[in-house]
Amino acid sequence: MRKQVLAPERVTFLLSLVAYLQDAGSATVAELAERFSMPPELVRSLVRFLGTAGVPGETLNYQHEDLFDIDWDALEQQDVVSLTRTVAVDDAPRFAPMETAALIAGLQALTGMLGPEDAELARATAAKLGSALGAGAAAPMSVTEGPGDARVPRLVAAIEADRPVSFVYRDASGSDSRRTVRPHSLTQGSGTWYLRAYCFDRAADRTFRVDQMRDIAVGESAALGGAAPVQDSAAHSSASRSAGDEAPAMTHLIARVSETALQHLAGFAPEVLEQADDGRVRVRIEAWHRGTAVQVVQVLPGGVEIESPESARAAVREWTDRALAAYGA
Repeated sequence: MRKQVLAPERVTFLLSLVAYLQDAGSATVAELAERFSMPPELVRSLVRFLGTAGVPGETLNYQHEDLFDIDWDALEQQDVVSLTRTVAVDDAPRFAPMETAALIAGLQALTGMLGPEDAELARATAAKLGSALGAGAAAPMSVTEGPGDARVPRLVAAIEADRPVSFVYRDASGSDSRRTVRPHSLTQGSGTWYLRAYCFDRAADRTFRVDQMRDIAVGESAALGGAAPVQDSAAHSSASRSAGDEAPAMTHLIARVSETALQHLAGFAPEVLEQADDGRVRVRIEAWHRGTAVQVVQVLPGGVEIESPESARAAVREWTDRALAAYGA
């Protein structure tokens, strides 16, 4: 029993056929049937259909010059497929001004994550697109490279090389502690970068704001797995104690948030637990300090309800009271 060739497979065949014939020049129906694993009669049928396909011209109607064409005599007499005319395939794609501006914006956003050589290539490409954008009519927008964060490309390089990273981190309460982590990923949201990493000091995954990290050092050794941090553990413990960094009692918080607003908390890597009775979803967010609850609420004002623990709810109440007092409310 022959395999049924579905419509999407037929479209794929036609697209592949054009590229194949442009390289090969011509091919027999038997050769095409074997190469694309299709019955010869179906190949002939689709090749004939190709002669009616094309792109609408300036009149938005299909004219003769807008259609593919084949050597019909060769097909009928010798069972050979040969293209005598192609459309669109030979034309270089042209972007609309808004599309070009979007590409430039994407390149500029990507530049901050790249190393020196790749970043220079991205800038050069953006410059070429910018020249094309300004060559015609007035550009719909102007896109320039924003100030980069030198920490981001270093963290990207560490992730790609699977190397540990140590740094001094300032938490929501303003306390500093030195951390050693194995970085997993970088995400951007609410105007800042977030590093997701396994923290050797907490023996668990944590999320760090990159703008609150300093004195970043990338380890030379390979990934540590479950081993001890790169630096001397005794010195590390002493430094942590001197900074007043004690292991926190709270490890996570539970919050309610609407499904549509959940994407705004991506930097905190929320774990969806269940659908709440009020239509929102209940999520678990890892927290190494009670101030994490305040950071979550600041990202989505009015859209997050902290359920537990009580210390997290108290932190939000205290923050709210201070904010109201500042305005005399």
